[in-house]
Amino acid sequence: MNFPRSLRTRFTIQTGGAIVSLVVVFAIITILAVSLHLYDAAASDAYSVYSGLNQAHGETLVAIVHEYTRSVDPHIWIIHGHRILLHSPNAATHPTGPLTTGLSRNPFSFRLVKHSTFATYVVNWPLKPDLDLLGDLVLSMAIVGVAAAAGGVLLGRWTTHRVLEPVKTMTRDVEIMLSSNQFLPVDNPSRTNDEFSQLARLLSELVQTLEARWQRDRTLLADAAHQLRTPLEVIRGNLDILRNWDTIDRTTEEENLAAIDRAVSDMIALVGDLLTLEHVRNEGMAQLDVHPLQTLLEDACEDAKALDSSLQIVLQGQPQETVRVHEAFARRALWAVLENAVKYSPKGGRIEISVLTQGELCGISIRDYGPGIPAQDIPNIFTRFYRGQNGPGKSGTGLGLSIAEALMRSQKGHITVDTNNQGTTFTLWFLRGSSSSL
Repeated sequence: MNFPRSLRTRFTIQTGGAIVSLVVVFAIITILAVSLHLYDAAASDAYSVYSGLNQAHGETLVAIVHEYTRSVDPHIWIIHGHRILLHSPNAATHPTGPLTTGLSRNPFSFRLVKHSTFATYVVNWPLKPDLDLLGDLVLSMAIVGVAAAAGGVLLGRWTTHRVLEPVKTMTRDVEIMLSSNQFLPVDNPSRTNDEFSQLARLLSELVQTLEARWQRDRTLLADAAHQLRTPLEVIRGNLDILRNWDTIDRTTEEENLAAIDRAVSDMIALVGDLLTLEHVRNEGMAQLDVHPLQTLLEDACEDAKALDSSLQIVLQGQPQETVRVHEAFARRALWAVLENAVKYSPKGGRIEISVLTQGELCGISIRDYGPGIPAQDIPNIFTRFYRGQNGPGKSGTGLGLSIAEALMRSQKGHITVDTNNQGTTFTLWFLRGSSSSL
């Protein structure tokens, strides 16, 4: 069996069916209740007529009996033995059927038979008026049922149209996105904060997230391809030279191999930095633990000194603070900023590391005495692969500060920068672990 696929059609049928079912159940209950009431009333009236006849005598009895002249009135017989003593004008000369004592029912009447010392009373109470009333009631219920079915279909169609219109609008927006291969906002078709409004808002947020991720991945792919082009060209150029191995001397061969090794190292560093950056951004918030700040800083200073032994790296004071960090992420962020400071410090220069506190935050301030950052470069210093006016000629992938900024955000921290022509200060702000000393 093929069922209708449209939600509107199915909801319309279900609404109409539900209304019709309710009307039918109501009609059945009503008809049964009215029938029972009418039959109980008819039986009670038959007993009332008998009671009045049994208490009347003589002329009064005759007068009462002769009052029932219509076909809808009770049919009365008073019998003595096999002789009819008295019967109502609307009754036949003799009652038909057996005269069984008590109340009995045939399709069209109740018959009450009572025996007394002097006579037998027979009262036939006609049910035709009651049956006619029930027939009219059934007809009325049928008309109401048909009207309810029609109204239910119309109401269901209108209601489902109103209810499903937001879904239709959102479906159309998604179809437009698929056909145009673009991420577009989803309209909020509901005027109230109902389920469809919430769905539209979530779809819009999902689309915006997908668009941002798509743009980010697209930019990442383009930037990575651009950055990888140079080392790949270096590798290719040196391989072309090495193909003529029988015409080059040993020194040239070693120089070419060293250039290839540097290019490969640059590619490995670039790919590693890109993977780190994407891993941090996709993982969300990191799990934080309490760590002593002094240990982190002393290790970072030792690593920085290995980059340039001519630099004077000074850790001011004895930091006694603890911070809530992801240890690996904190070390990587510190290393990225320190590496940047070493890169831009003059030969034999000085780098100062100090600790600041500000409410619930603890800052690690790293100051170098390099040329500073030009004002026009400051808004882009955390952008991937961005190299400012002082960047050309410097080693690195251009991802260090971008990675540091992402790592800090994943630890509920941030980085601030203060720069002038006498140097630059980066401050990494972490959550404080405890204000007491260790």
